[in-house]
Amino acid sequence: MLSIKRILFPTDFSDGAARAFPQAAFLAHAHDAELCILSVAGRHLYGYRDMVDAHPMSAETIDSMMGSLPFTSTDLNIDQMQIEGAIVHERIVEVADERDTDLIVMGTHGRTGVNRLLMGSVAEDVVRSAHCPVLTVRGDVSENPPTRLSRILVPVDFSDGSTLAVAHARELALTYGARLDLLHVVEEVVYPSTYGIEPIELPTGEVVENVENALAELAREKIGIEHAVVEARIGYAPASIRDYAQENEIDLIVIATHGRSGLDRLLMGSVTENVVRRAEQPVFVVKPNAKSLVRTPSASAPAHA
Repeated sequence: MLSIKRILFPTDFSDGAARAFPQAAFLAHAHDAELCILSVAGRHLYGYRDMVDAHPMSAETIDSMMGSLPFTSTDLNIDQMQIEGAIVHERIVEVADERDTDLIVMGTHGRTGVNRLLMGSVAEDVVRSAHCPVLTVRGDVSENPPTRLSRILVPVDFSDGSTLAVAHARELALTYGARLDLLHVVEEVVYPSTYGIEPIELPTGEVVENVENALAELAREKIGIEHAVVEARIGYAPASIRDYAQENEIDLIVIATHGRSGLDRLLMGSVTENVVRRAEQPVFVVKPNAKSLVRTPSASAPAHA
């Protein structure tokens, strides 16, 4: 089981924030963790739409956000805080550090184009800056994400970060009773033609077979998963990850940042950033150089994912 003792849920009382609350409540209940509801005042958490006043939530309001969860707010260890500040993501990360938070769960507006660039995304900024894993939930999808997950997807690039992501996903699969899917995307490479010679294409069938064998070995040898679904695809990684998630009714994507420092860390990594911003499923982001919720990437008990 993941080591989760404290969960932070930032909210501005918007529908986008509320969509993330059932995930925070479920994980808090499953791990007997403290759930801190952080009310944010000042700039709207999901843009410059309006101003809100930070105030504690009533039990009725909290229960109304829990959806179909089989328990109420009285079954949770809930604490509440209120903050103000113009740079919201910095205050959220500061509170998370001060409280030794293990996981941040928050909604994201999911906008694209000029509006997103002008307003930015607080959730993306938190993912870049936080020192613990972050679970983001799209605030603009038509249906609320399920709290009982059936399938969890982990994009794997065979880095230390993706191995850590698989380890977290394994424990999440055990918590939810979910099946685990491992996906590696091979970027398509075609050598250009020269002097009238036709372009040379790589033997993709052999590449896919070798990658899928490597995925199965990673799951079996390092994480202790005997029955994970493994697949390799040829294509553009962000689009392939999103397509796979839609085609296979994935409920949660677990992905790692590249874990670098300085400017590279702030950029997060184009694949992870794209998935956080555009995938319709909730995205659980882990960082190699931040807090881990698993003891080691090795298995401690067999999984039936």
